[in-house]
Amino acid sequence: MIMINIILCLYRFKYLGALLLLIRMNKDLLLHLGYAFYAIAKADDNLSFEEYAKLSESLKKRWQHLTEAERALIKNKFNVLQKENMPAEASFSNFIRFLHQNPELFTEEIKKLVLKTANDIAYAFAKINKSELNLMAKLSLEFKKLHD
Repeated sequence: MIMINIILCLYRFKYLGALLLLIRMNKDLLLHLGYAFYAIAKADDNLSFEEYAKLSESLKKRWQHLTEAERALIKNKFNVLQKENMPAEASFSNFIRFLHQNPELFTEEIKKLVLKTANDIAYAFAKINKSELNLMAKLSLEFKKLHD
C-alpha cells in the first residue's frame, strides 16, 4: 500500500511539474509579447501615448481570452522596457529568440493576434512609418520561418 501511495505521489508530482512548466511558459510568452509590441512602438525611436493607448485597447479587444492580470503582464513588460529605454532592435531580437526557442507556443491564432495587435500599434500615431513597416515585415517573415 505504501508503494502505491509513493507511485501516486510521484505521478502527481510529475503532472504538477508539467502543469507548472506550462504556466511558466505561458508567463514567458506573455512577457515576450511585451517585447514584440514595445519593439513595434519604439521602431521609429519614439513612443507616443497613442501607441500605448492602442496597445491597451487592442489587448482588451483582441486578447479577450486572457485574464486582466495576464494582459497587465504584457503591459507591465512594455512599461519596464520603456523605462529602461531599450532599443527597438534589441527588444525585437529578444522576442525573435524566444519565438524560435518555443515555436510550439505560437499557434496560427496567436501569430494572427500578434500581427493584428502590432499593426494596431503601428497605425496608432500618424499612421505607419517606414521603421514600423520594416519591423512588421520582419515579424511576419519570422512567423513564416516557423513552417520551413
